[in-house]
Amino acid sequence: MSKKCKKRDVFAVQTGDYAGQMFIVVDVDKDHIGCLSVPTMENVKIPFNSFETGRNNDIIKFVEQLPHEVYKVSEAQYNKNNENANN
Repeated sequence: MSKKCKKRDVFAVQTGDYAGQMFIVVDVDKDHIGCLSVPTMENVKIPFNSFETGRNNDIIKFVEQLPHEVYKVSEAQYNKNNENANN
């Protein structure tokens, strides 16, 4: 019974390989959640089921929804990372 994940949501990673980082949700589809990881500024693509498992088991915790102005900068970095990865 978790709330739907939306663009602009920010999650703190509590444990695992990404512990101490924040995930800013930039891309949501039926199979994956695309996030910008801060402070590394790298894109992370997480299978939807794994993302839900992380939320349900306190591996990641919702922090806030970013203001539009801040999100635009994060989204631009995410898109730039995608462009660089395709080159």
